[in-house]
Amino acid sequence: TLTAEEGAESATIMSDANTYRDEMIVKFITGTEPLDNFDQYLETVNGFGIQRACELREIALERYNNR
Repeated sequence: TLTAEEGAESATIMSDANTYRDEMIVKFITGTEPLDNFDQYLETVNGFGIQRACELREIALERYNNR
């Protein structure tokens, strides 16, 4: 499991990223956002720190596996 600090950091990252993702999915499906902008969407999501959230989960998994 994540430590308290890791959990707080991950929650902050994922909260913002999930909100943006949900908004953009609707826009892509309804056509208000063209699929040509999908690469820009990915850059924006990565800008939220998704890689760091993944690292935190990998650290937690390693800690779990080493028990």
